[in-house]
Amino acid sequence: MSLLDKGNFLIIGLLILITSSCEQDESIIKVNVEGVTNTSYIEFNLPTSEIFIDSLRTDDSDFILVGDYEDPLLGTLAAEAYFELQYDSGAVIADTLLLDSVVFMLKIEDQLMKDASAIFNMDIYTLSDSLFSEAIYLATKELSLDKKVQSVTEYIYETDSLLTFSGVEFGRYFYGEIQRLEAIDLYSYRNDFSFVPASENEALLSFDFASDESKILVYSRDPNDSLFITQFKFSNLHFTQLNRDKSNTDLAGISNLDSLQFADDFTVINPLQGLFTVLDFSEVMLFLDQSDNFILNSAELEVGLTAVSTDPIERVNFYTFNEVGGINGNAFASLDRLSQGSLNYVEAFNQAANDFLLSEESFVAGAGIFSPVVSEVSESSYSPMITLSLEDHYLRKTFLENDYFEKLVMIAEDRLTLNQSFVERGSVTVKIYYTKVN
Repeated sequence: MSLLDKGNFLIIGLLILITSSCEQDESIIKVNVEGVTNTSYIEFNLPTSEIFIDSLRTDDSDFILVGDYEDPLLGTLAAEAYFELQYDSGAVIADTLLLDSVVFMLKIEDQLMKDASAIFNMDIYTLSDSLFSEAIYLATKELSLDKKVQSVTEYIYETDSLLTFSGVEFGRYFYGEIQRLEAIDLYSYRNDFSFVPASENEALLSFDFASDESKILVYSRDPNDSLFITQFKFSNLHFTQLNRDKSNTDLAGISNLDSLQFADDFTVINPLQGLFTVLDFSEVMLFLDQSDNFILNSAELEVGLTAVSTDPIERVNFYTFNEVGGINGNAFASLDRLSQGSLNYVEAFNQAANDFLLSEESFVAGAGIFSPVVSEVSESSYSPMITLSLEDHYLRKTFLENDYFEKLVMIAEDRLTLNQSFVERGSVTVKIYYTKVN
C-alpha cells in the first residue's frame, strides 16, 4: 500500500527503513505501479462522541478574553486575561514631564452577550506573579493578583469594533513606575497586568492584541504646556484563564477527560466550554490492518455540520486521542522551539506524527517543515485530505510496529474563538480510493 513517489515524497525518520524493506520484498509495498487501472472505493461512517478537556494552551493566540457569559446549554464561563506591556514608541517620559492623561484602545474581535448592548465592567490589576516567555500557559492556570489600579465601566454594542476608555487611575500608578526610568531602561521596559471581569458585568469580549489598534497612549506635558505622546503596546506574552461552571446544566458532574454523548443529533466543538468532538477511526484502521498489496490512491475525511452551526469554528486540527491524557500534543507545544533550531527535526517529526494528523505538505521532500492538518469550514463541513497521514500511520505500523490511532479529537485551531460547531451525527465519513495489486 503506497502512493509514495520516491522523487517527490518522503516520510521523515522512516525513509531508510522503508527503502530497504521495499528492496527485500516488493509484495509488501508497491511503488509507482504502471498500467494498473482497477480502482476500488470504500466509505466508512464514523461514530462520534465528545470529550471534556478543561485545559488547553491559551498563550499561543493573538487574542485574550475578558468577561462573563452564561450559555443555557453549556454553562457559565468567566475569563480573565494576563498580559505584558512594553514601550513601543514616542516621547521618553522624564522627571520634567507631568502626566496629562492615559487612553486605552482595545481592538474588539468578537463578543458574547444576550442583547444588542451590554454593560462591560472590568478591573485592571497588577500581578504578584510574573509572566515568563519560556513557560506554557494553560486555560486553568490562575495567577495571583496584587493591587487594583483601575475600574472600567463601559457600554458595549454588538457593532463596536474598538473599546476606548480613559485610564486615569491606572495612569497614576503607571506614570509613577516609568517616570523614574532612564531612557535606555524605558526602551526595554516590561510590566505585567491583568484584566478581570467585575461584578454586574454583562458581556464576554475578545480583544486582538496583535492589532495595531490595540495600544495604550500616555499623554504628558512639559513646563511650557507642550503635549507629548508615549505609546505602549501589548507584547506577545499573554494568556487567558477560563473558569467553567456547568453545575446548572445537563453536563453537571463531568470531569476533565470524561467522554460523553451529550445529544442524540449532534456533538459539539466549543473550545471555551472545553467540549470537543471525538471521531472513531477503528473500522478504518481495521481495514488498513487487514489489507495488503494495494495502493492507497486518496483518502478524504468529511465532517458535516448541522443547520444550527450558524457561526462555526473556521479552522480545526485533529489530535490523537489518548485514553490516559485526553489528547497527545507534546510536539505541537514544541513547534516554536523546533523552528529556532533547538530540537532535533526527525525526532520532533516522528513525535508530531503520533500526536496529530500531519498536513500533506509535511511529507513533501525538501519542504523542511511540518504542520498539522488545518481544515477550514466550507459549505457547512470540514473536508481535509488525509491520504499521506494515513499512509504514514500504516508504514509505522508495518515497519516500526507502532499502534494505529483509533480515535481523533477535533480541536479548534484558535482555542479562544467564540465560535462553536455542531457536528451532525451520521455525517462523518472517510472515503478511500485504492487499487488492488496481484
